[in-house]
Amino acid sequence: MVFSYCKCSYHLAGNENAAANFYNTHFVPDGWELVYSKLSECRSIHLKGRCKDCYGDLNEMIPLPEGLSGDALFQAIYDAMWSAHPYDAILEHIGCHGPCEERSAFYRRRDKTSQFRRNAKFLELFHDYDREAARLWLEKTFPPQKHTEVLRDTGGSLFSSVIRMAKEAGEFGRAEAILDYILPCEHEDGIHEKVKLTAYEFDFQPCINYGCEGIYIDCYLMGKFDESGRSKLHVGTLKTLRRDAEAAKIMGELCGVLLHYEKKYVNGNLHRYTPEKELEQEYQRQLEQEKNESVPLLSEKIPLPEGGEI
Repeated sequence: MVFSYCKCSYHLAGNENAAANFYNTHFVPDGWELVYSKLSECRSIHLKGRCKDCYGDLNEMIPLPEGLSGDALFQAIYDAMWSAHPYDAILEHIGCHGPCEERSAFYRRRDKTSQFRRNAKFLELFHDYDREAARLWLEKTFPPQKHTEVLRDTGGSLFSSVIRMAKEAGEFGRAEAILDYILPCEHEDGIHEKVKLTAYEFDFQPCINYGCEGIYIDCYLMGKFDESGRSKLHVGTLKTLRRDAEAAKIMGELCGVLLHYEKKYVNGNLHRYTPEKELEQEYQRQLEQEKNESVPLLSEKIPLPEGGEI
């Protein structure tokens, strides 16, 4: 379904058949996108791209089945991302084929993507606060085949997972009653970072302070969290509009709660924060150990034929 128009096709708005014919010959896709506020309200997946003539932005919307949630919704999004091929047919021995060769080439490259790369690209579709649920579905549906195949957290998804754990443990009762918002850094004005965490030599630091509109807890990672050389990453904010002493006590207590559950979460998922080089070294040791275990030791006794020697 045509969702947007370039300057070449703007005059076709409102004429579905003419717009579809234009996309058929001019639409060159370059990636996928989910547009949603709450995942439970997600009703479509978007194939982004450009016009092959004017290079203006084009967007094809692919509706999802209605009434889906949880695993069924993840499956529908995944299937659309890796099997939908708008405006192209599938020919035996060729694959996707249509009037726009650049589009067909995009589909054919997609179809050759490895399972792990498919999983990683799928995960990138989701907001930080949904990333953990999407990752768990992937790991259950498509278990990693190698020790080095790790689906990384972002700073904001780590923050969101810590919040989830604290809430599930009943540690948010007093704070939730006074909080104005909880935002991973991805959703804060002027930031929008989704930094993948590829190292574990960092500390989680919730910092409480008074602002012009209330009391804030700004959460940071301090130390080595990736290979960029940076040593400080803002991952999320909690805010209350109250400024009284009782609110300050509640927010201060919440800082301790967040510290505890961040440490518990990271320690329980340390493999996914291990640097690539270390993962590769661990994988090579694992392969060497499996190889050694499969070869009989020379010292092992070989059974002799009955009643004699070899």
